[in-house]
Amino acid sequence: MHSAVRDGRAPSAIAMLARDDEVLWLKSVGEMGPGVPMRADAILPLASVGKMYTAVAAMILVERRTIALDDPVAKYIPQFAGLGITVHHLLTHTGGLTVRGDSFWAAWNAHSEKTTATELAKALAALPIQSKPGERFDYGPTGASYEVLGAVIEIASGQTLEAFMTQNIFEPLGLSETFFYLPAAQAQRLPAFYRKVDGALRPDRAQGEDFPRSTYFHGGGGVQASPRDIQRFARLFLDGGTVDGVRVLSPKWIRLMMTDHLGSKAPQGRGYTWGYGAALMKGPAGETAQYGWSGGGYATFVGGPRARDSSPISRFQ
Repeated sequence: MHSAVRDGRAPSAIAMLARDDEVLWLKSVGEMGPGVPMRADAILPLASVGKMYTAVAAMILVERRTIALDDPVAKYIPQFAGLGITVHHLLTHTGGLTVRGDSFWAAWNAHSEKTTATELAKALAALPIQSKPGERFDYGPTGASYEVLGAVIEIASGQTLEAFMTQNIFEPLGLSETFFYLPAAQAQRLPAFYRKVDGALRPDRAQGEDFPRSTYFHGGGGVQASPRDIQRFARLFLDGGTVDGVRVLSPKWIRLMMTDHLGSKAPQGRGYTWGYGAALMKGPAGETAQYGWSGGGYATFVGGPRARDSSPISRFQ
């Protein structure tokens, strides 16, 4: 952490190591913005780590039998008719929704901030799929399957993704520092965003300046949270779906999320396979040793089910 900031490779970093609900170590280095020391309680964009929250939301609906893993996506979004893509395929990035190039970005830019999750999903359905559903894992340029999954959650629940997560995940777990968009009173806890310009890091968005507000909530990565809230969310996976007596999911669904769903289709040479919502790293006996994902340099979460510890490492931009 210190060397990355000292050498100009990152503007700041926060790292936490926790076991159960005890924070064993929490450290921040670098700056929130020019001349402002980094806060250990900063609220950070989780980017693709947000897919873990979307996966939990989907599994809540599965447990309630509102949706089923083998449901065709076309049941909720008719434009997917004939494609053979199921909810399971969305959760595992095996639906073939990984088209790259101008056609993808044209659809993304036209819908990602200005319409609805369903309209974006419809636009993605119109693009050619890249492989037969279930044939191979392909995360694609943005993990777009989870944008479609967010639309399915909204349609099936009758709520926005934000409202559903707030009611069923954030509030029950006491995640008071987890948001899609920050309240004005919390804005200064959002660090500045930096880019490299001529080899040096320069602020691209000021401290407290949130992302431009979309007209809907992104299932692929819209959640923002403090390190302590990330760690509390992580306990769902360490404690079988229950945190301090509050059950969000039953243990069988947590186990299913942390199960290898790719087998021989796992990415070769990368050291991980995929469950629901995150990657799995296996131990010597084939058991799940770590479960987690990273978010484009903004946040990383890794949980160790056997040791009952978690390490949400955030803001290593």
